[in-house]
Amino acid sequence: MSWAWPEGIRNLRGGGIRLEPLSLSHVAGLTEAAATATDHEWDMGFVPRPDDMKVYVNRAIYDLRAGRSFPFAVCLETGEPIGTSWFRVFDPWRKKLEIGFTWYAAPYRKGVANLQTKLLLMSFAFDVLHCILVEFLVYEGNWPSRRAVAGLGARQDGMLRRVIPMGDGTFGDVVVFSVSNDEWPGVKGAMASRLESRRQVLLNGLRAADPTES
Repeated sequence: MSWAWPEGIRNLRGGGIRLEPLSLSHVAGLTEAAATATDHEWDMGFVPRPDDMKVYVNRAIYDLRAGRSFPFAVCLETGEPIGTSWFRVFDPWRKKLEIGFTWYAAPYRKGVANLQTKLLLMSFAFDVLHCILVEFLVYEGNWPSRRAVAGLGARQDGMLRRVIPMGDGTFGDVVVFSVSNDEWPGVKGAMASRLESRRQVLLNGLRAADPTES
């Protein structure tokens, strides 16, 4: 039996962030965003190489049409793309979903873009799709992402070996984090509180960095 993503998934926005279904119209902006990454991030596959962006987006569109994933361009309210984050491997029977392929332009990594993006995605996963578990798979050596996911309130469950394709053609191990539906109200409240604190910082004219972001 085929399954279709709900239409409401196309209108996820809040806190200055718009999540738009990833399309070829985002290639130019995402190419600029990816150009802010380091050689290490490109080599390890954490961020797509700018020259590979059209291939990356076409693969995302293929996965979307096949019903396997729902990839988003993370955009500012101005429409400027600053990165991506995907709904991955949704199992409507087991009510389990993975969020992955998340990366941002360097200037936005220590701000609140990731926190706001994850709040939008997880709210949809738990409150609309009625998931019982949301998972995050992070390459074991990507410590900034591991700290960021743990900072969301996700629990570290364990490790899976030889899962993620690396830039050198090998496959790396990943650390599995998750949030369950009974943990979600507390996690959601904490995320909303942190975002409100950052908004107050902005109103006071100070840097709106989130100390749990990397």
